[in-house]
Amino acid sequence: MSVKTNLIKAAVVQAEPVWFDLAGTVTKTCDLIKDAASKGAKIVAFPELWLPGYPTWIWARPMDLEMVVKYTKNSLEIDSSEIQDIKSCAAENSIVVCLGFSERSGDSLYITQCIIDSDGEVVMTRRKLKPFHIERTIFGDGHGPSLDNVAHTSVGRVGQLSCGEHFNPLINFNTFSQGEQIHCAAWPCVPAHSGGPEPYSMSDEVISQSSIDMMGTRQAPVSLVEVTQGYLHQTGDN
Repeated sequence: MSVKTNLIKAAVVQAEPVWFDLAGTVTKTCDLIKDAASKGAKIVAFPELWLPGYPTWIWARPMDLEMVVKYTKNSLEIDSSEIQDIKSCAAENSIVVCLGFSERSGDSLYITQCIIDSDGEVVMTRRKLKPFHIERTIFGDGHGPSLDNVAHTSVGRVGQLSCGEHFNPLINFNTFSQGEQIHCAAWPCVPAHSGGPEPYSMSDEVISQSSIDMMGTRQAPVSLVEVTQGYLHQTGDN
């Protein structure tokens, strides 16, 4: 007896945002969505804090008030016109979008992810449960509903986790238990890795794609971190 297999093409963004410029990065986001869809992709995944870019400066000078104010002003509000532009782009191009962004809610910031279905509707929004290390100087903790991190979409049940959450066995188990079929792993700038079944991909039980920010040389003086190269990493049997 033959087994029917449905294959889809996935796009993983490994690119440089328009650093700390919300409007500019929204425009680039829509351009990348259109490009992915034009090449046959049915789902596209963006890195952690893609909008407006990962605040790499915090690892060198976490108390930089000027940068924090600029970053806050360029963070994304859930019901903003900017998110509506991205939703409309997803619908116009019939593609599922897994988005990572700095969410501004009142006077607080959160490391947030959402899934926009191919009809332009947001089917899942979550916050990183515990920002990592120095990230806590500007980002708040997630909450209970953020454990509902898998949603039904036009391409199947899609789940998301952010960066260091992939090292937490209980969060991984919670994700698997929701019947996840495609996992979008969002990372900031990370070193190149060998392509083995590392925590970047959670395990070999799911098909996993890792999306990361890339950094150009003009950003290095602000960040004081090493410019790195990223790889598309896939595990699983299909």
